[in-house]
Amino acid sequence: MVDEERRGIFTSLSSALRGGKKESNSPIRPPYNAEKDLFSRLCPDCEEKSCAGVCEEDIIEIGEDGTPRLLLQKRGCTFCSACLDACKAGVLSDRSLNFIDASVEIDILRCMAWHQSICSSCKDPCLEDAINFLGLFRPEIESQKCTACGWCISVCPTEAIKIETS
Repeated sequence: MVDEERRGIFTSLSSALRGGKKESNSPIRPPYNAEKDLFSRLCPDCEEKSCAGVCEEDIIEIGEDGTPRLLLQKRGCTFCSACLDACKAGVLSDRSLNFIDASVEIDILRCMAWHQSICSSCKDPCLEDAINFLGLFRPEIESQKCTACGWCISVCPTEAIKIETS
């Protein structure tokens, strides 16, 4: 048991030194959806693809497979529900699901604040106040508050904030 824990620690450290975790190949989907399989079943046949055209932040892209994905490297989602209202296929249908089904993490090896530089770029745009600092340094994302909106991602000067599908 102790050897397995040590191996896990060394594996994560060596992974971080090699550039961190491998990026997820699963696209980040728009909010307002409870059934992920609906994207692959219904979106490719949707002729309108209007969810992408109505996004006020211009962060919805239709992929080669005909399904919508979020480009949170540009800006974040305001949960304006324009995509929900435009979705005629019924994929986006639950207004109460105003969060993105993904997890957001800070890579402490890339984060300036974790290296004693004063930086709070990520905290100000966080609409849910989900990023907490220990003093001026060491930001952490409170997963219970985070909606994965992505506003912190594009403002990070070192690209230390990563988002992956849950």
